[in-house]
Amino acid sequence: MDNLILAEYLRISSEDEDLRHTEKLESNSIGNQRNLLNSFIAQRSEFDGATVLEFCDDGWSGKNFERPAVKELLKQVKQGSIHCILVKDFSRFGRDYLTVDSYIFRVFPFLNVRFISVNDNFDSCRPGALDGLDTPFRTLLYDYYSSDLSRKVRSARSLRARQGRFLSPWAPFGYRKDPNDKSRLIPDPPAAEIVKRIFAMAIAGRSTTQIAETLNREGVPTPMIHKRMSGCSRTSWPCVHENNYWTHCTVLVIIQDERYIGANIFGKRVRAEIGSSRTVKSDRADWIYVPDTHESLVSKADFQLAQNALQNAGKPGVCTQSERPLQRKIYCAMCGHVMEHRRASRPYYICRSYRLTDAFHCTGERFPEDDLQELLLEALRKQASAAVTLERVWQAQNKKDKTDIALTRKTLAGLKEHRDKYEVQIKKLYEDFALGDISKEDYLERKAILIKERDGAVYEITKMESSLANAENGSSLQNSFVDHFKPYTNVQSLSCEIVKDVLKKVLIYPGQRVEVVWNYMDDYMSLVLELKGAGEGENMPNLNLPDLQDCYDG
Repeated sequence: MDNLILAEYLRISSEDEDLRHTEKLESNSIGNQRNLLNSFIAQRSEFDGATVLEFCDDGWSGKNFERPAVKELLKQVKQGSIHCILVKDFSRFGRDYLTVDSYIFRVFPFLNVRFISVNDNFDSCRPGALDGLDTPFRTLLYDYYSSDLSRKVRSARSLRARQGRFLSPWAPFGYRKDPNDKSRLIPDPPAAEIVKRIFAMAIAGRSTTQIAETLNREGVPTPMIHKRMSGCSRTSWPCVHENNYWTHCTVLVIIQDERYIGANIFGKRVRAEIGSSRTVKSDRADWIYVPDTHESLVSKADFQLAQNALQNAGKPGVCTQSERPLQRKIYCAMCGHVMEHRRASRPYYICRSYRLTDAFHCTGERFPEDDLQELLLEALRKQASAAVTLERVWQAQNKKDKTDIALTRKTLAGLKEHRDKYEVQIKKLYEDFALGDISKEDYLERKAILIKERDGAVYEITKMESSLANAENGSSLQNSFVDHFKPYTNVQSLSCEIVKDVLKKVLIYPGQRVEVVWNYMDDYMSLVLELKGAGEGENMPNLNLPDLQDCYDG
């Protein structure tokens, strides 16, 4: 194949000892995986001249497929930019049994992408590789191993936390890790003074917004900026922009953090499930709380005074997240921060950034909640209508495809006969060479021709088997966009469950221009492209489908 593009995928979990106990930017295991795959490629003439791309997730669990590198890899696979994926073993690609099997046995063959797992001696282009039971059992064992390992790691970390050791990768603002004992916190003098000042302003009756305004006006470095200036090696920050500013939430988090009175706290948030990057709050009763483990920055009495001041000030006009289904879904398009919901005779959303900094062109416009609800309901019904239309077109196309199953089976049987014939001829050719009946040059030349013919037959077999499987098993459409949007054709109100299901975010621009970003848009595009390809241009009906991102002017 001309311009063959190979993708090496490398991964290691953050639980790996090499990552936890060294300061290297990249673990040895990643280097070992790279060397193994590079050596494998170099030893095979079929890969001569190929372009090799590398995708690396260093510090990511295999149970989670929301890894940045694997997402980029799969994106390029869907775009047709990659012809072959190589991994050290199945567990590097993932430890989720069902997801890994789905990609190896369904998605990659359908997209004509070859998958090679070096240590498992698996090559999807090898005859019979996708038909055996060995590979599914291996991936299932990796899944069980990952779950068992995760439980053991959690147990070990809990034990260390009960001993008063600090286990988080990054020290809280105001502290740094003791160079002689990474599990112990010591004050970071410049940042510690800022923390003390924040508590003093809170005790004096200043609101969190007023404290943030003061710090921004004086140019006081934020926690992120201070850590960068101090040489912190952290590369990923929960920040919208490269540089940030003090906000009400940043100040509030500091004032409510009990670690400033010298306590170690572990388990305030836990992973929603094994391998997931999403965390959820845990009950205070489940925290591991160990007092007096490090030097306090604030006395217990002053800490309580600050909490009392917060309670007395209250947060009038602000709703909690549970009271509003759109909470934390509405963003200011100018600064990128979440807009705040305010109670009023007519509730509204507003961006707070315009009060805190002039770094962005935020206007402080109010967007009425009822207008936004009405707009989103209309947009949701339009997406639901598109889901119904796409399913109808797919069913019509699928019905037509089923009439060709018999012919496809016959053609597939013929291709398999050709493949087996080429295998026999290759073996016979080697026997002739070994017996001296043909020269080495003649052997290599004729072998190359036969291998090319065999590989061509294998490629067509893989593609046809995938097509046949879809035709035989596709009595119902399997598409997340259709499955999740179709129930909402007549939706009358937005609930927390609906918003969590289908809405990614809403961007509000000046002039009350709104951009709605939905979930499952990759599945939407995949289905549209599939139908357009099957419809062969002029036979494709006019679907009148909505855009991936709906835009509305207020």
